[in-house]
Amino acid sequence: MEVSEDEMLERNREIGRILQEARRKKDAPITTCAKLIHTSRRRYMDMEAGQAFIGVVELEVLMKFLKIPVQSFGYGEDTLLVTKPVILEAIPGEKMHIIVDVPKYSS
Repeated sequence: MEVSEDEMLERNREIGRILQEARRKKDAPITTCAKLIHTSRRRYMDMEAGQAFIGVVELEVLMKFLKIPVQSFGYGEDTLLVTKPVILEAIPGEKMHIIVDVPKYSS
């Protein structure tokens, strides 16, 4: 599977948004989060903005501290790591029923 640079950058932005939301929810200062992963305040801010890549170990430490469940990143036991768009063709005015199976999240 080949992943484009644009896809990687977009995923990095998604992860940054999740981190920022969790940090704000916990009311944790940027400095505290930066110190936890032994990085600068500037780099941490870039991580949340999706402008700096986040290492796996850094992400694990932040997830534990900010209490972010792995499912927040779109991963779970029944979740495929690769998603593909689905194109549905329909006649204008025709009703369609779309069923989506969303696994129940338990914390």
